[in-house]
Amino acid sequence: MNTINYFTKSIQNEIIKLKSTFTLWLVFISAVFIPVIYFFYYLLKSETLIPAEGVNPWGKFMTQQISVSASLLIPMFIILITSLIIQIEHKSSSLKYLFSLPVPKWSIYFGKLTVSVGLILFIYILFFFAMLAVGSIVGLIHNELNFLDYFPNYQKPLKLLFRSFIAILGIVGIQFWISFIFKNFITPLGIGIVLVITGLIVYKTGESLYFPYSYSSLSLVPLSTEESNISLWFPKVAFLSLCYFITFSILGFLSISKMNVK
Repeated sequence: MNTINYFTKSIQNEIIKLKSTFTLWLVFISAVFIPVIYFFYYLLKSETLIPAEGVNPWGKFMTQQISVSASLLIPMFIILITSLIIQIEHKSSSLKYLFSLPVPKWSIYFGKLTVSVGLILFIYILFFFAMLAVGSIVGLIHNELNFLDYFPNYQKPLKLLFRSFIAILGIVGIQFWISFIFKNFITPLGIGIVLVITGLIVYKTGESLYFPYSYSSLSLVPLSTEESNISLWFPKVAFLSLCYFITFSILGFLSISKMNVK
């Protein structure tokens, strides 16, 4: 079996494992949680949310949801999802069995990591379409909100979501490694939650550029005015996040390749 076949087979196995777990439901909840809240918010407060004449309501509607989700909720859900994916193996004590199989360890590690990143990307895609669906339904119920009179401006929301997705990859690389090291579910989850909250507290300081748990916030509200330019697909934190992701993915693999699984 060649390298590509090992990798493809590992990804297929991970997808099969996910079908009988809560992880897929968590991915769905992560994507629709904020749009559902905004759905009820716009229904209940519609009289105070009527846009001025000539104003496209989609911009404010989508940008607010992205800001709320990308800064706190999506990083929290990501920590939960990465912990759950590894916990499947810890809980069934199947890591020892997996590592005893005549397949390269790298295919197991990077197969799981690829599926984790894929699930997170799927959250962002589903979140985008959930916002569109909610805005359209709200527009049908309350015509005065003008959602059906304008087309959404896709460019800004898509760039913000892309910047946020790249910015959280550093967290994924770190949390994935931590989840592999600790057998219990609470430790990696607790470490991740504390670091995300710390990232929210310190993200306005200059030192936050070295703290990957601040990058999702910094991707939306950069420290410098140059980085605030919405035409940028790759702000500085995106490159830093990719560096963290690659570094910790390699360190994680080197760590588990020497791990004596009992």
